[in-house]
Order: sequence, then structure tokens, then C-alpha cells
Amino acid sequence: MRILYITRANLCLRRAHSHNILATAALLGAIPGTSVELVSCGRQSCSIEEMLKRHDVDGKISFQKSVWLAGRILRNRKTFDVLYVRDPRLILEMTLARLLGKKVIFEIHGSREWSGLLWLWRFAHKIASAHIFITKNLEKEYSLSAKPRAVISCYGVDLERFSAKPALLREKFNIGESAFLALYLGSSERYYDIKILIDMLLYTPSDVVLLVAGLKDADKKKFMDYARARGLEERARFAGRIDYRDVPSYLRAADMLVNPKVRGFAGSISAKLYDYLAAGKAIVASTVPADLEVLSKENALFVEPTPHGFARAIKYLFETPSERERLAARALRDAQNYANVVRGAAFSVFLSKL
Repeated sequence: MRILYITRANLCLRRAHSHNILATAALLGAIPGTSVELVSCGRQSCSIEEMLKRHDVDGKISFQKSVWLAGRILRNRKTFDVLYVRDPRLILEMTLARLLGKKVIFEIHGSREWSGLLWLWRFAHKIASAHIFITKNLEKEYSLSAKPRAVISCYGVDLERFSAKPALLREKFNIGESAFLALYLGSSERYYDIKILIDMLLYTPSDVVLLVAGLKDADKKKFMDYARARGLEERARFAGRIDYRDVPSYLRAADMLVNPKVRGFAGSISAKLYDYLAAGKAIVASTVPADLEVLSKENALFVEPTPHGFARAIKYLFETPSERERLAARALRDAQNYANVVRGAAFSVFLSKL
């Protein structure tokens, strides 16, 4: 099977969206009897080599740039059998591929959060010949059809990457080995409230230190100023964007991992949660229903999205090493469900239905 995966994304960005596209393309290409060509009309701000390095993608990907994706489909219509899309704004290209007799796989990760564009998601769902949903809740939001469909996570983990000893991260950020390190890895977009974590420090033992990594430079300065205004600059550290190849080192250096989710929708799964599980650390999270498809009371502590809510849970884990160990062990066990080999097998079964 020859798959043409098209996207509008700048895949050089250190974002989960870019990483998921590259990782999925590599995973599909690794399935026996399947080849994948990834084509983007987005502005690529780095070389292909740097792109793959940043996202720690080892698989061989045939990547091309194209200003006009529809033209690419027309010119190369004899070189692919299936079009793979996860952006409903490529509805023209999806329609063209169907008119050319091609199968179209639509990976659905959005719904009501797109407000005025919900109709576009529904239309793309109708045009596609097969559907992949990234959560079970998202599948329920769309009308069922006889078309092939599957629920497959948007992210897979390479567990071997998390088996190595963590780098000297604490030394880099001047965090003592005796400090109890709570780490948040991700952006400060509208779904998360990092100020909750900073204010949380006001109600936790002085040994608790917070590290927030993955921020834009402007956000990094904003939160540093926020912490300083509360007299917490000695207990809060902030890091900019990091490459995916460095994610295990950050997560493994922590004592516990936090996720201050304040809003979300059926498909608003926090992709970082898969890495959190693989790191084998205790997790404290405020959640939305989508996250509950990955987290449970067995592998995480659930809290209200408030400073006091997080503070109580962290203080409890700080004082109860046995509970930290229990949660960490279950997290690592549950990470097996999202290993690349499992995700790849799910894709293989799905493609066989086409």
C-alpha cells in the first residue's frame, strides 16, 4: 500500500502536533508492504535532517515540500493508493483524491473546540473513506457509519528511550539532589494554567521545587516575573522549547510529574501523558474526560485545578514514598499499552480493512 500523507504544518516546530505527524508517518512506513511519502505545504524553517533530529524520529521518511498540494495529488496520482490527512482544512485535496478513485484516511482529533469550523470537521468526516479517532470520546461525537474506523492514540512511546539514566539536568538548573522536583513539560496554551503550579509552591514544603519546560521565550520571562513577584524565584525554574530527544532526560530527573489541565474537549488528550507514563514517575493531574482514557486512579492522583489541590497531592507524595513508588510502577506498566509496537500493530490491522 502506497500512502501519501499531506499536511500544512511547519514540521520543524518543537510542538506535539509536528511530532505526531512525523512519528505517525514513520510508524506507517515501518509496516511491511507499506510505503509513505510525507508532503507539506507549510513553511519549513530547518533542514530535513534537523527536523528528524529535533523530533527524534529514526524511521526513514520520504519528505517533500510542495506549495500546491492539490497539484501534487494530480501530478502524482499514479504513485499512491491512499491519502492520509489530519487537517480538515485540506478538504479540497481530500475531495480531489476521492474523485481520482483514491481511499482517504482522516485522522480526527478535533470537534467542538473549533467552534465555527465544526461543520468542516463533519464534512471531512463525510468525505473520507475511513476514520481514525484519537480518543473513544471523540468517536462518540461523530455519527457512526459503515466505513472502516478505529481508535488509535495520537502518540506512541519508545520505551527504550526512557531506560537510560537521566542526564545531569538538576545540575543544569541548579536544583539540589535532595530537592523534591515537580516537573511540567509542555506549553502554556489555553488548556493549561501554569500559574496554578507556581502558586502551589506557596503551600508546599520548602524542599519542593518546580521546573516548567517547553515554553516560548516570551512565556518563560512572563512566568519568571510571576514567580519573582511572589518571592518564589528560588523554587521555580523555567526552560524554553526542548527537542523530543531530550524529553526522557527531563522527565526521568523529576520526582513527580504534573499536568494543570483547566479545559478541554473530546479529543483534547494531553500527548505528554504518554511520555509521563513511560518515565515511570508519580503523576498529579487535573483532567478532562479525554485524559481519563490514559490516566486512572491507579496510575495518577487526580486533583482540582487549583493551587491548593495540587499542593495537597504533592505534599502527600512528598511525605509518602511508598505511594510514589506504587503510582510510578503502575504508570510504567500502563505505558506498555502505548508503545510504538502496539500502535504500529493497531495501524496494521486498520490498514488491512481497506
